[in-house]
Amino acid sequence: MATVVPSVTITRRLEMPAYIHVERCWPEVDRLSPCEAACPLHMDVPNYIIAIAKGNPKQALDIIRESNPLPSVYGRVCHHPCEAEYNRKVVDSAIAIEWLKRYAADNGKSEKPAPVPRTRKERVAIVGSGPAGLTAAYDLVRKGYGATIFEASSIPGSVLTSAIPEFILPREDVLSDIDYIKALGVRIHTNVQVGEDITFAGLRQQGYNAILIAVGTQKSIQLRIPGADLQGVTTALPFLRDAKMGLAPPLRGKVWVIGGGGVAIDVARTAVRLGAQEVHLACLESRRDMPAFDWEIEAAEREGVRIHPSLAPQQFTSKDGIRAGGVNFKRVTSTWFDNEGRIQWALMEGPGSDYAVDADTVIVAIGQAPEISEMLSDKLDISKTGGLLVNKGTLETNVPSIFAAGDVSSTGLTVTDSMMAGRRAANSIDQYLSGMPITELTETRDTITIKPEQVPAYFIRKERWDMPKLSPKESLRVFKEANLGYTDWQAIEEARRCLNCRMCSNCIFERGQLCFETASRLL
Repeated sequence: MATVVPSVTITRRLEMPAYIHVERCWPEVDRLSPCEAACPLHMDVPNYIIAIAKGNPKQALDIIRESNPLPSVYGRVCHHPCEAEYNRKVVDSAIAIEWLKRYAADNGKSEKPAPVPRTRKERVAIVGSGPAGLTAAYDLVRKGYGATIFEASSIPGSVLTSAIPEFILPREDVLSDIDYIKALGVRIHTNVQVGEDITFAGLRQQGYNAILIAVGTQKSIQLRIPGADLQGVTTALPFLRDAKMGLAPPLRGKVWVIGGGGVAIDVARTAVRLGAQEVHLACLESRRDMPAFDWEIEAAEREGVRIHPSLAPQQFTSKDGIRAGGVNFKRVTSTWFDNEGRIQWALMEGPGSDYAVDADTVIVAIGQAPEISEMLSDKLDISKTGGLLVNKGTLETNVPSIFAAGDVSSTGLTVTDSMMAGRRAANSIDQYLSGMPITELTETRDTITIKPEQVPAYFIRKERWDMPKLSPKESLRVFKEANLGYTDWQAIEEARRCLNCRMCSNCIFERGQLCFETASRLL
């Protein structure tokens, strides 16, 4: 591994115009709202929400893009940790931050930006155009560097455009975000396989001064049990890619999905739309411990997917010796993780421990792994799980000038996490190319926490607006996006619930004062 430089704490003071409030408010602003602190990208949530409340989605989108290169994506697939920490919960319920972000992305679009001027002679090569690679390129080009992405597929976006189901994340919205990034000056070369079409040495010969590997995970992990080679047994990523391209054949009969994460849920919901009469999902974990988010599981169940927790597949069976006809399970009594983060489990013994089902199709969705064998001429250190070993704070590999971010270095469990990893990598590359010690940028400002007893009695309680959706019956007929998005008035009403605690907590919650502008929103 590269030499680890001790982490240096860098306090970030926001230097920004007063988008929403008058200048007299700003001298007090030296703390973070909980939503900002919880956001991996530390987005300026209060300002863009208040911009929406004022009926200005374009201004909201401009604020979002100061820190987020993929607003259309973020507004659809972010796991929104900000909402879990939001201060509005002490009044009634958290604001729908993710859905408001989507509203701004859908309704605040303007003409493409002008290219960012090049102020640095150095060039950076980025391998992979997923969320980590796109975010790093966005940050680097705005810092004045030349940034070029090399993508093996014919379409940029990686998992965003190739695997996340269309009814969750339409490809056209991803490509709209990517077009904006390209307009800033990022170059994207598709159909280029680094390691085959060009090597790291070749990239250096072409004048690239640093390389970021952000290839994600391209292959599904197989289940090594009897019957895994039967026809009708497949894995998640090929299935999702075919469905995204409109190439997946119709499904019939009973489909069993093996896995409990978000990808497994995506597979199950896709199988329903492809015509399966029954879709079942079996996982090792208990229902409470499933790695998929609660809202993902609930969406699948609304669409008819049946969840079967605490089951471990032992064998795929066949009625004719050729095609899958069922699955034999053992019941699981407990699960845990070992020291390397791998799931372990204990099986029930004795009567009642076996569980056998019929299945016409089985889709294995137990995880993904990177394919980086063709890139290893530089002798990069590999982890036991097959990814690249990096300094988790700076994302340096053991080879100087080479960095790795996202799933390939286990720094991207979600799309949002991958984007933050891309940002950290861009920061480290900037320091490296500037001849500075490579250190992790940290946030040290205090977070504003509002206690229930601080909430004034005159605050009106308003529950959040639900996202308008297609009915389950309607959504299952097509691959059209199931969430329809807020209308203008719904977005404004939802945004008006924001306490703007970073700004107004100084007056409302500490001094008991209330200005006219805030009163017009909250009373």
